[in-house]
Amino acid sequence: MRGLLKRHGVLIDVLVAACLVVLGEAEVWLGPGAGSHRLPYALINPAMALSVAARRRYPSAAGATAGLLSLGAADLLGPPDLPTYALSWLLAMYGLAVWSRPRPFVAAVAAIAAALVASALLGLAPAGFPQFVLSWLVVLVLARFLVGDREQRLQHAERERDLAAREALLDERQRIARELHDVIAHEVSMIVIQAGAERRALGSENTATREVLLTIEKVGREALGEMRRMVGMLRAGASAEPQPGLRDLDALVGRVRESGLNVDISVGGERRDLPAGVELCAYRVIQEALTNALKHAGTAKVTVRLDYRPDELVLEVADDGHGADLGSVEGGHGLVGMRERVALYRGRLTTGRRAGGGFQVLAQLPLQ
Repeated sequence: MRGLLKRHGVLIDVLVAACLVVLGEAEVWLGPGAGSHRLPYALINPAMALSVAARRRYPSAAGATAGLLSLGAADLLGPPDLPTYALSWLLAMYGLAVWSRPRPFVAAVAAIAAALVASALLGLAPAGFPQFVLSWLVVLVLARFLVGDREQRLQHAERERDLAAREALLDERQRIARELHDVIAHEVSMIVIQAGAERRALGSENTATREVLLTIEKVGREALGEMRRMVGMLRAGASAEPQPGLRDLDALVGRVRESGLNVDISVGGERRDLPAGVELCAYRVIQEALTNALKHAGTAKVTVRLDYRPDELVLEVADDGHGADLGSVEGGHGLVGMRERVALYRGRLTTGRRAGGGFQVLAQLPLQ
């Protein structure tokens, strides 16, 4: 619910304001609450509702407008017996107390207080109304310190979580960039080496072919140099070890078993060498899924399944435990990295609770 209000709070306020206008006009014209001042309150009611629609974006202005408008209307027309009118005023005051910045909040409260003092000195306010407004100003200030402070702490915590998520996403992208650099650099280096070897093996009569191979060598070396310059900053702290692939999956599963997790692995289809980037992606997804299972699945049994199909590689990591959902673990960003990697290879990633209990990670990586 809080997430819904955060994403669509302004729209919800506009819809609430529209309902308040309709209900308020019905009360003014069909009920006795406005007394003999139906037309003035029929004009004031939309203005009060407008302060509700604007209370998230302009809380201080909306609260001051509602406060001054209600005070002036009570002085000139008398306080009405209109529930929707009072509700609009309360919603605008809540926005003023909770969402205003400190200085605009003080300015709005001071404006309402000054208008109240002027009304009392001029004898315009109805009997008991200044005391009512004054008590509400006290409540407003208390709400500011209680509810407003809590709201600000929650907003600060949300900003910190968003920042942590963005940093995790950036770190994962940097890691992917480093690994891709290793994979692509290896492949391009092989192209350059093979082109050079073939060029040197050709006789002098194959001039055109030798020039083509020389161009391949030159372009390949330039591409390698440019790639190293582009991702050079990401190499700091990167491991010089060769990047893992599915050939290292048994070792990974062995290490996880040693950590106390019961893991079974099955392979379907004809096992074969895949593009290095796809193998690295599959390995990292399985590694992350097993790490999360180790953290949250308890003593569950985990099954790792690889299915080599003609046009895609399907991998699944599923457990039968009752641990936390990966997406709900505080501070966990495992799904972020998985989705980034799988999307890089135009694949699909599905995660979630299994019907019979436990958690499942399913990735489909196209091979064409």
